[in-house]
Formats: sequence, structure tokens, C-alpha cells
Amino acid sequence: MQKSLSSILLILAAGFATQSQAELVPSNNFANNADKTNLASKVLDKDFQALSDSLFKGNGDALTGLSITESSNNRVVSKQVVAAKVDVPEEPSIIEKLNAVASNTVKKFTQSGVASWYGRQFHGRKTASGERFDMNALTAAHRTLPLNCYIRVTNKSNGKSVVVKVNDRGPFHGNRVLDLSYGAAKALGITNSGVGKVSIERVAGPNS
Repeated sequence: MQKSLSSILLILAAGFATQSQAELVPSNNFANNADKTNLASKVLDKDFQALSDSLFKGNGDALTGLSITESSNNRVVSKQVVAAKVDVPEEPSIIEKLNAVASNTVKKFTQSGVASWYGRQFHGRKTASGERFDMNALTAAHRTLPLNCYIRVTNKSNGKSVVVKVNDRGPFHGNRVLDLSYGAAKALGITNSGVGKVSIERVAGPNS
């Protein structure tokens, strides 16, 4: 049973770019064997553990091939070298996995609530992103969404929607969820009322 496992390990070694020194079982009649049994099935028991270690204990990164030697009467009859090199992609780190989960979560962001707007009194001032506030541009302030991301804002009362860039923080008044620029609020039809019920959806860019 152990030699059968050795054979499997040797086949895996050739397929997964490992390298090991595997010596064949000395045999007087091996050279005359008519069916030339696969050399991999003749690995010595003493090589089983070494090969197992290379494959399953993290020592296989530097392995590039497999060398098999056939012996008869203490003489080397033939030597077979199986060269193999397979690039195995690295597992993503825990941080990368967490970043991917966080990114996917943010991309699926949706929210509903009351939006307000701000305009002339803040025109030309620096926003949280460092940009100058342009009251006529399609921008918005949100408390937590990443700066410079884009969202689609829809006015629930009339169905109008607009894609805006989040470049500022706020609103910090009451239960409002979004502060729109004058230009964005005008496109949604909420400049006269001052506030409006909206839905927010994260999108990939300004043309989404």
C-alpha cells in the first residue's frame, strides 16, 4: 500500500513541478523485464517520506524536476530525468481577501432617505476631497461613502435621476442622508422644496 502511495506521489511530483531524488529498487531481472514496468512504481520506501515532505510540507517551491535511477547488481543501468516546471499562483493574502469583500460590499451600496442641497454660499470653497466646490457641477456630500466615487440619485417623487460624484462630507443636520450641489438638486427637481426623498445607488462611473 505504501509503495502504491509512492507511485501516486511521484506522478504528482512530475505534474506539480517538484524535484526529488528517487532511486529504483535494485533488481537482477529488472533490465530484462519485458513490459518495462513504469519506473515510478519502483521507488524505494526510504524515498517515500522525503517526497511526501516536499509535496505536502511547503518544500516544493524550489523543486523543478524528478530524477529516477535504475540499478542492477549494484550498477547503474539507466537514469531517467523528468523535468517539469509549473507556475502555481500564490494564494491571496488575508488582507487581499478582506479588501475584496469590502470592495464588493461597497459596490452593492444602496440607501434611501432625505436629500438636501447647498449652493452659492459654499461656491469656490474646498471640499473634503480637496476640490473646489462648484455649485453647478453634479456633485454631492455623503457621510461615509468613499470620496470621488459615483452614485446614482433618484427623486422618488418624480422618478428623475442623476449620477453625481461624492467629493464632500455631510450633511450633518438631522436625518438627511445626502447633500447635493445646486446643479444636481436642480436636475432632480428639488431646489424649490429644499429637500426631497431619494434613493442612492453606487455606480462605476459618471456615465453609468
